[in-house]
Amino acid sequence: MGLAASQARLLLLTARKSDLEYRAQCITNTEMILAMQTETVARKYSEAISNTCIFYTKADATGTTQEAINLANFAITTVGAYRLKMLHGNDPKKEESWYELVPSVDGANEGEPVYRNALGTYISKTAYDNLNEKAKNEYIEIENWQAFDKNYSELQLAEGINNGTIRIYGLDEEGNWKHQSLSGNTKFTESYYTDDDAAAEAEYKRETASIQVKEKRLQMELNQIEAQQKACDTEIDSVKKVMEKNIDRTFKIFS
Repeated sequence: MGLAASQARLLLLTARKSDLEYRAQCITNTEMILAMQTETVARKYSEAISNTCIFYTKADATGTTQEAINLANFAITTVGAYRLKMLHGNDPKKEESWYELVPSVDGANEGEPVYRNALGTYISKTAYDNLNEKAKNEYIEIENWQAFDKNYSELQLAEGINNGTIRIYGLDEEGNWKHQSLSGNTKFTESYYTDDDAAAEAEYKRETASIQVKEKRLQMELNQIEAQQKACDTEIDSVKKVMEKNIDRTFKIFS
């Protein structure tokens, strides 16, 4: 191999080595991103299995049970004893409004009252007007009601109660509606919410398995690049030796 050919070969090998180093750096950056994703997945899983909700102690003929309160069961389990009070944001100039949290009532229009009986059955004004006078006496009018269509989950409801945007009010011994604190009320307890743990674990395993496959693929590619880098270094050393011999031979000829 002549001197000019050796020089061209050395330039090609140097460019190849530079490209391999760039690819190795990209893989290292991708591995860092995957490590951050792993941390995010682990944190999300930890939050999912450690979240809490509020349970209502319910006593009936079958005994005493605890049920996580949500908007579908709250008005029924607490009928005649408890209701929620929603706050209008953080503006102190806006008054607080009473809301009877009920499931969506068929035939009820926004702005008109709904009616509820002692069994926790809610009907629209149209349905109420069609009742006879005796049946009407079994219902009471709920003016400031709001149907949430079950949009609030157990966790969101507990979060609202804990941060103060939703308050529990109940009757005191004198029959007055007063704010009921969770710590001072034995009917409500806050405990771990486990209904979403299985889904959270399955999602955690799926996401971590996907990340691990990507990491293995990147590691295999990085190993291949490192092998190619070693081959490049070996060939570069070989070309340099050939060039040195050519230069030495040339100087001997003209010396």
